[in-house]
Amino acid sequence: MKKYEITDIAHPDNPNLHRIRAVTDLTEDVLAGMLGGYVESRDNLDQAGRAWISADAIACENAVVCGDALLTDHAVAKGCAYVGKNATVMGDATVQDDAIVCGGLLTGKSCVCGYAVIRQDEQTLCAPIIDGSARVYGEISGNVVCRGNAVVLPGTKLDNRTQDCFVLEDDRVSVQTASRTPPPKEPRTHDFER
Repeated sequence: MKKYEITDIAHPDNPNLHRIRAVTDLTEDVLAGMLGGYVESRDNLDQAGRAWISADAIACENAVVCGDALLTDHAVAKGCAYVGKNATVMGDATVQDDAIVCGGLLTGKSCVCGYAVIRQDEQTLCAPIIDGSARVYGEISGNVVCRGNAVVLPGTKLDNRTQDCFVLEDDRVSVQTASRTPPPKEPRTHDFER
């Protein structure tokens, strides 16, 4: 079943990009008849799932937005980029080249590029947040925040399977420990009790 159609409304700066229109209700926020963002072809947004491109966001070239992914604001997916599952790309964030974003939040002017991989940890269900002007070329999963001017170089793999948050900000790395509730104290029996 078709969930969207490509309209004749061309992007003001690129006539190869056209707005999409929902033809069925996808979510409470995306109803039939609503205009979405821009695509270059039908291959840029999957007809299955609840994935959506909204506002002035763009998916072009060989980029694919699918699953329950959301591309919004002025975000751009281009090249052979893949945005899927529970990923949200918003603001002026960019996913390009052969990057894969399978979960998490990209916002600000962040960029995930090259052969980067961003994904949610399957055990903790924590997903990375990429914000500010951070650039990711490596692999990140789990409870990780990259912000400011942080750079994750190609070949770097950061897989956080803990509830603690690894924070990469500018040229610093820190850990924000998760609040942990100590186990309840067991009542002690004394040897002197009779």
